[in-house]
Amino acid sequence: MRPRILFVVERFHTNLWEATRALNAAQIDVAVWGSGSGKTEDHSVVAPRVFPYDADPAAFRSAWDDLKPDLVILRNVAAHRRAVARLARASGTPMWFYDLNPYHWREPLKRRLTRRFQGLPQRRVTPVLGLDTTIRPSRDARYIPWPVMAAPEPTPGEAAPRSGQEVTVLCVAKLHNPRKNHGMVIDALRTQGRAGKVRLLLAGTTGDPVQNAAQIAALEEVAAAEPWLELHANVPFKQMPELYRQADICILPSVREPLGFAPVESMAYGCVPVISTDAGSAGYVRHGENGLRVDVSRPGAVEEVLSSLIDDAALRQRLGAAALETAQGELGAERFVTRMRALLQESGVSA
Repeated sequence: MRPRILFVVERFHTNLWEATRALNAAQIDVAVWGSGSGKTEDHSVVAPRVFPYDADPAAFRSAWDDLKPDLVILRNVAAHRRAVARLARASGTPMWFYDLNPYHWREPLKRRLTRRFQGLPQRRVTPVLGLDTTIRPSRDARYIPWPVMAAPEPTPGEAAPRSGQEVTVLCVAKLHNPRKNHGMVIDALRTQGRAGKVRLLLAGTTGDPVQNAAQIAALEEVAAAEPWLELHANVPFKQMPELYRQADICILPSVREPLGFAPVESMAYGCVPVISTDAGSAGYVRHGENGLRVDVSRPGAVEEVLSSLIDDAALRQRLGAAALETAQGELGAERFVTRMRALLQESGVSA
């Protein structure tokens, strides 16, 4: 019988798509329960079951009895984590906690005691490695990075891949959120852009159209005045390959970013990831080998790192080739499935 894994999340984040596809292809069934859904999500592999915040406990019981999961992974911010944990405890189903705290991080005792008091599992899974690998992980922590989707073949009508003298920089992050630091990238590229050397693609969701109207209007005004800057709002997940295929560099300059997966996804297209050291995904990059890290708190750092890539085609080619190799190997679907099978077996589930 195929093992069944239940992910309990706040919503179906795009990085779940390749994970669910890879598991299903490996004869492991996956269900996703959440409390909300976003308009850019792709439910073509697994459609999440959405429960309202005030869902009747009987609805969870009925869904649980229908599914009968063999393993449950509870996202730490999921609204329904405690309700599902009660069902798992009652049925003796193994559980793991899923958060974005680094693997190389010592979890405070108070947090562990709080989880125990709330009936949540002590063992945790994280896709974040952490930059300080001298810190010894807790014995109950497991590192399982999300898999990167292999680059699909371009379809007729898609934009042409990167070519020519112009260097294309892509920045994917919520367009309405100041901590994503879009302005930092725009300022760093302005000189190069006006010289015709650079094109900047800003992509991301706009969020609440009323609350974020001023922020989005300001970006639209900049884009209208700068011919080298393109704004791509609310691009569906399945259309992101068109942008990745055009980009030479994918930068995430965010601060307080728990993960930040777009630059990692871009690696499957031979794109060079440039990731803030304040982002969880920086751990996927070996600086100077398969991408670059940047300390965005240091004045001029973003301009320096981008200039080094824009002015050196050989460096872009070398880092891009290594990024592609990482995406196909360490961050590929096969490696992810191997890790998940090990987690199932450790949990006492035949895989």
